[in-house]
Amino acid sequence: MPKPSKESKSQADWIAAVGEPTRLALLRALSVGAQTVTNLARELGTEIVNVSHHLSVMKDAGLVTVERDGRFMIYSLAGAAVVTGRLELTHPSGLQLRVPLE
Repeated sequence: MPKPSKESKSQADWIAAVGEPTRLALLRALSVGAQTVTNLARELGTEIVNVSHHLSVMKDAGLVTVERDGRFMIYSLAGAAVVTGRLELTHPSGLQLRVPLE
């Protein structure tokens, strides 16, 4: 069996970063716009440390970007668009996933 390519590994990591309930909730929360960890934790009703961990996994996979605004970290979706009640995510390779927003 041939060894998986770097791109296949990147795609698999990207899919794995989506395929977890808290991360799906974070994707849906970020679909309305950029937010801080504190706002996301409040919206999801979970601990800031838990949200930070999941955002780190998502950042490493390329699903979110982060910018510093003073003492706050602002997270945004990367390669995503909201289209007719669903979130469309696109990996740099062109692989796409669609997540219902309802």
